[in-house]
Amino acid sequence: MRTGLQIFVILCIIFLPMISIAAIVLALALINMSFSIRQIYVKILSLLFDYTTKIKKDKEIPMIFNESPTPQIESIRREDSFDDLVELSPNVSLCNQSEISDRSSLQTDIQFKLGDIFNYTRQGLQAIIDDEVTKRFTSSDETIVWNLLTRTQQQYESFSVRVTLIWLIGFFVRYFILFPFRIFLFCLAIFWIFSSILFLNYFPFSNAKIRFGFYINIVLHKILSRVFSAIITFHNTEYRAKPGSICVANHTSPIDVIILSTDNSFSMIGQQHGGFFGLVQRTLSQTANHIWFERSQAKDRHMVAEKMRNHIQNPANLPILIFPEGTCINNTSVMMFKKGCFEISDALIYPVAIKYDNRFGDPFWNSSKHQLVQYLILMMTSWAIVVDVYYLPPMKREVDELPVDFARRVKSAIAKQGGFEDLEWDGGLKRSLPKADFRAEEQRKFCQMLLTI
Repeated sequence: MRTGLQIFVILCIIFLPMISIAAIVLALALINMSFSIRQIYVKILSLLFDYTTKIKKDKEIPMIFNESPTPQIESIRREDSFDDLVELSPNVSLCNQSEISDRSSLQTDIQFKLGDIFNYTRQGLQAIIDDEVTKRFTSSDETIVWNLLTRTQQQYESFSVRVTLIWLIGFFVRYFILFPFRIFLFCLAIFWIFSSILFLNYFPFSNAKIRFGFYINIVLHKILSRVFSAIITFHNTEYRAKPGSICVANHTSPIDVIILSTDNSFSMIGQQHGGFFGLVQRTLSQTANHIWFERSQAKDRHMVAEKMRNHIQNPANLPILIFPEGTCINNTSVMMFKKGCFEISDALIYPVAIKYDNRFGDPFWNSSKHQLVQYLILMMTSWAIVVDVYYLPPMKREVDELPVDFARRVKSAIAKQGGFEDLEWDGGLKRSLPKADFRAEEQRKFCQMLLTI
């Protein structure tokens, strides 16, 4: 009995600081306040990163290259036209307009010269040298200032004894102080949502359940944001999505939902799951009217659009949050938006641009490389998640405007506001080959090019 009491006292001493901090976090989330400790923490990290980067630059040895008679190979520029490339290679015999006419008249004696494939060759070299699609599905480019995370830039901790010592201290802080505490906060968030649902089930006033559900969701996501030490700056909050509308945003990470839900509560739309995720979906459905559909219905675009249309017609429903890209992009560009939600003619669309600061942790989820649990561990062992959220004025589909054109217009607005590259490529290329009709279109353009030479 005495031994058990001693163990209990020791455990209380060990976990008392963590429990106390968690209680403070919960209290601050409930009253929507902050002590700005995370902001001070990020400023200290910025100074530390600059210091270690300065040491690294001082240790670097500049490399001197001897002059070589070998001619340099110029990089291929995308703005080079077909005619420019012809001028660069005057010895290449290209077919002229008269030759094309002669060949078209002689259907039995069709001949091609080397110049006929020159444009395809150029495009192939461009794809090899600078593929603007697949590089959007990998981790972002290395940061100029090293952030003491070994997984982003290997061997940087070996530049000097001071940097090695700082990196070791940072490793200890991230994995043995921040990570356990963040796991504890995650458990606190799970406890909050399940206990809140029990409260709602026995709450006598049904009309007030919607307001309490909104409040419960906000507090839940504020706690979850602290799991990643997220510092979120919201801009133009007067354009925050209103009930009975659709909110669309660029997609970098699964935590995009957490980031946006700390300032507003949304109805989610997605496929219905079983197991633990199914339990979470059923629990969240107690706080808001979410739209879940069966796996067999996932490809029925008209059915999903009809559910969204019925949802937004009720002004009491929360705005629907959608990521039209359909996959995560690495915070450098915005790729093609699926036209599903843009087919609803009377829907009010609220665009949102989400821009992360990669210096403190890369939030991009490479789903082909990391499972969801692995990704969450990487995020919990990063320094912090620093993000800017830009609300844009609401947009509506114009008369006679096609859904595809409306989707492009919304995508362009998000790309411009967030400083992203605006690309027309489909994010589905992350896991599949280009469609046959796309290849046919490129072949058609090639034939048109031959006829105009």
